[in-house]
Amino acid sequence: MPTATDLVTDLPADFEVFGQAVATSMADLLGGTTGQVLSKTSATDLDFTWINNDTGDITGVTAGTGITGGGTSGTVTVTNDMATTITAAGDIVVGTGSGTYDNLPIGTTAQVLTADTTVSPYKVKWAAASSGGMSVISSGSLSSTSTLISGIPATYIDLVLYIANYTTTVAGWAADIRLNDDATANRHFTTSGIPIGSGTAFNDTKILMTVDNGNVGSSSSSLICVNIPNYANATTWKLVQCLAVTQVTATPANFYFQDGGGIYNQTAAISSLRILPNSGATIGGTYILYGVK
Repeated sequence: MPTATDLVTDLPADFEVFGQAVATSMADLLGGTTGQVLSKTSATDLDFTWINNDTGDITGVTAGTGITGGGTSGTVTVTNDMATTITAAGDIVVGTGSGTYDNLPIGTTAQVLTADTTVSPYKVKWAAASSGGMSVISSGSLSSTSTLISGIPATYIDLVLYIANYTTTVAGWAADIRLNDDATANRHFTTSGIPIGSGTAFNDTKILMTVDNGNVGSSSSSLICVNIPNYANATTWKLVQCLAVTQVTATPANFYFQDGGGIYNQTAAISSLRILPNSGATIGGTYILYGVK
């Protein structure tokens, strides 16, 4: 290209040389395809290349708490570490501090999640349910000459039995209960209405839950409530506490009330209960047996 002091003698040729110089030095700017953008290849002057557009609003991805990965260029991958925090079925994630957490492995069957500030770092733990909860062990209808409730688990503290609408088909419909279906003589004793003193002997194969009203059947008003405390221990005799109210069939406005119970002089845990009348009658009604924690 001519300078300011050069004598221009051949203008077309000079311009041809100038154009060739420009094309050579700007070669990287030539070409490209639709949609491509020009990108700097290096810090060298005029060192460019055509690339597909990868420019967006996001200029960088920073991994926060519980996240790994990130970056400021190219394909960015982020991973939530929850996938590795959970290591087994039933695990739950609990906080262990400010911005920190960990997995708490699953407890055992029937345990509940319980707050406990002495447990570090979780402050919660799996534990047995506290006392007071009631769970249905068995329920159904009374039928035939007796009804056996068997398979009682030894996982509760007390047993509570409710019998509603107890009836029999013959007079003398008083309801009895037999523990562990044990019909051996002189292992049960009814305490209702009897002063108990030293030297009293066991004298029966069952315990009376209601009084005998001498009538056939009973109305739908009858209710029997039975409590057997500490039934699963294997070192003491067993106590049975009974409350019952029954309507007098012959005089529906009148009632009988029973507040008593009995004793079973065996130490084995109670695993079954048989409900039966004190005479050879067919019985009816419904029952629900609860286990009390």
